[in-house]
This record gives sequence, C-alpha cells and structure tokens, in this order.
Amino acid sequence: MTTGAATTAAATSAAPSESASAASSSAAAGGTSTGPCVPTTSPAVSGSGPADTAAAGTQVATAYQKFFDPSTPSATKLGLLQNGKAFVPVLTGFASNPLAAQAAVSVQKVAFTSATAADVTFNLCESGQPVLPNSAGKAVQEGGVWKVADATLCGLVKLNSGGAAVPGCS
Repeated sequence: MTTGAATTAAATSAAPSESASAASSSAAAGGTSTGPCVPTTSPAVSGSGPADTAAAGTQVATAYQKFFDPSTPSATKLGLLQNGKAFVPVLTGFASNPLAAQAAVSVQKVAFTSATAADVTFNLCESGQPVLPNSAGKAVQEGGVWKVADATLCGLVKLNSGGAAVPGCS
C-alpha cells in the first residue's frame, strides 16, 4: 500500500521532530504549537453560509481529525463520513493496514461555499511528515453534523488504487 492510502485511513497527533521542537519552544514561550502536521481545531475560515462560520470551521476540522484518527472506532468513522454505510468495505481494509497507524491530518483552511458545504484544505501526514500537503477536500453538513464528504475519501483512495474502482465511489 502506498503512502496515499495510509493517509486516508487514519490520523495520529504525532508531529515531526522539527515541529515538536518548535512546538516545545513555542509552548515554553506561552505560544501555541503549529506546523503542517499538528492537528488544529482552529483552521483559517472564510466564506459564508453557516450562521457561525468559526464554530462550523471547528466542527469541520474536528470531523476530519476524528475520521482520520486510527483510534476512532469504525462505527464512529461511518457517522463522520457522508454516505458512510456505503464505505464499510473500504474502512474495514484500512483498519488492518499497519501504515494507517502512522497517518495524521491537519486541517489548514475551511472555505464555506454554502450553509451546508465547504472546501477544505488539509495536510495528510505520515509519521509526522507531510506526504500530501495542501490536499483539497470537501465537507458537508448532514442532519446538523459536519462530515467528511465521500468525494474526498474517494479521491484519496483512487490515488492509491491507480484509479481503479473503489466500493461506494461513483
């Protein structure tokens, strides 16, 4: 399995050693840690649609982080993914992938295109290093819950499969 698939499977909060050192220095100085692989629930937010775009941006970032986190149970991941039930075979495959435990996601930007949709810029990282920086994704709100759009997962999985058909993707 290639790095792209590993990063679609899960996320951890590991930061690269350089970022960890910078984060320690920043934290010691009273700042907050930042870096391409440091998860954040405070991404840059733009656009309009939701009444409270800052809160919605936090919800989108949280959904992405939980979805890609290897410690998040599969049943929870299904609830964080648009049309999640269609992707049970894909998520089951990720659960047994040893590379998935080394993956992380850090949401950088959320640009709302409507009250229920957003473009998301995120970094996919493996072992604390960005492997797909500035990746483009989508988020949708369903039933009052912000979720990772199924098109985002499909795009990432297709990168790994060489464009082969993926169960649940159209």
